[in-house]
Amino acid sequence: MIAQKFQRLRRAVWTWRQPLTRVPAIAGASISDLFVWRSSDEWQTHFELIDIPSLFEDGHDQHYVTLMFFDAKGRRVSEQRINLQASNRQTVDVSSLVGLTHGEVGTFAVFHSTTPAGIPKLGSFLAERGYLSYRYRDAPLRAYVHGNLDAIARVANGELQLLGGRSFLRREYSLQHEIQPGLVYELGMVNPTPAAQRCICKLISVRSGEIINVRVVNLAPGGIQLVPIRAEESEPVRLVIQSHLVMARPLVFRIQNLKLDVFHG
Repeated sequence: MIAQKFQRLRRAVWTWRQPLTRVPAIAGASISDLFVWRSSDEWQTHFELIDIPSLFEDGHDQHYVTLMFFDAKGRRVSEQRINLQASNRQTVDVSSLVGLTHGEVGTFAVFHSTTPAGIPKLGSFLAERGYLSYRYRDAPLRAYVHGNLDAIARVANGELQLLGGRSFLRREYSLQHEIQPGLVYELGMVNPTPAAQRCICKLISVRSGEIINVRVVNLAPGGIQLVPIRAEESEPVRLVIQSHLVMARPLVFRIQNLKLDVFHG
C-alpha cells in the first residue's frame, strides 16, 4: 500500500498540470503541428494536403486551408490560402511558397477553414498532422515524415496559441536512435511552447557511458534550430536532451552518401 501511494505521488510530480499538449482556448479551434520547412539551393520541402472535413460530411462546400509560415525565431512571415479538392490529395511546394528571403529553415502550420459539426460535439478538435517530404540536392526520391504534435491553434481573428506542454522539473529525452559514425545528422529542434526554452544536448558513448560532447540550444517561443550532430569515427553515440519540454522529440535528418532519411527520434 505504501509503495502504491509513493508511486502515485511520484507520478503526480511529473504529470500535474504538465500535459503533453494543452487544450485550445476556444472550442472548435483549428490545430496544426509546427511542420519544419527547409528552403535553399540544396533543400526542398513539400506537403501533402487532404480535404479532411470532406471525410466527415457529404456536402459539396468549398473548403480551404491557410498555410502560415514562421521563421527560425517563431515570427510569422507570410501566409497562403489554398483551396482544397474533395477526395483528392494535393502536393504543395512549400519551398516555393516560403521563398529564400526568410532564412533556410523555419516552421509552418496548416489550418483548415472548416471543422465538421460532429467533432466539437465530441469535445475534440480538427488537427492537421499530415505528411511532408524533403528532397536533398537533386535526389530522385523524397523522404517522408508525418506530423508529430498538436503544437499550435488558430483560436480567433487570426490569433494563435502555442499548445506545447512545459514541465516544472527538468526532463531528459533519449533519442530513440543511435548516432552512427560516418553519417551526417541534423536535428530539427522545435519549441511548441509560449516560453523560451533552453535545451542541453549530451552525446554519450554507447560503450563507456561517458559524455563526449555537450551542446546548448536556445529556442524562442515557436522557434526552431537545426543542430548538427556527428559521432566519432570509431563508435556510435546516443543523444540525451535535457529541457523543460514535456517531450523534446526532435526531427532527425540523416544523410549517408547523399541519401536522405528523415524521422522523429
